[in-house]
Amino acid sequence: MIGVAAARALLAVALAPFLWFAGRDQFLHFTARRVSVAENVIHLLLGLLLAIVIGRAFLFQPRLVAFALVAFVVVGASDEYVFHRRIPEVEHDVHAKEHFALLFFVAVFSALVWVK
Repeated sequence: MIGVAAARALLAVALAPFLWFAGRDQFLHFTARRVSVAENVIHLLLGLLLAIVIGRAFLFQPRLVAFALVAFVVVGASDEYVFHRRIPEVEHDVHAKEHFALLFFVAVFSALVWVK
């Protein structure tokens, strides 16, 4: 069995790559291309949903993580389909890495919940 503090430390380590690429993505929104108001509203909603996912993951509440994650995927897919069809290559590259980093965090969370 792993303790709560150790599990939270593992989650924090697993979250670090996502935070790096999310920060890089934000930087690109100011340098690589101009982001519309509508896209910024979608990004705000995505940020709120991710705050729920991450916050509830650190509280080990898988049901709420799952609901927020499903909502995040639906909103995120619409963001990708509508706004990210012809984005600069560098931003596309960061998005792919950001998505895999988030998947890694969710996988670590799922493993920790499953092991409990």
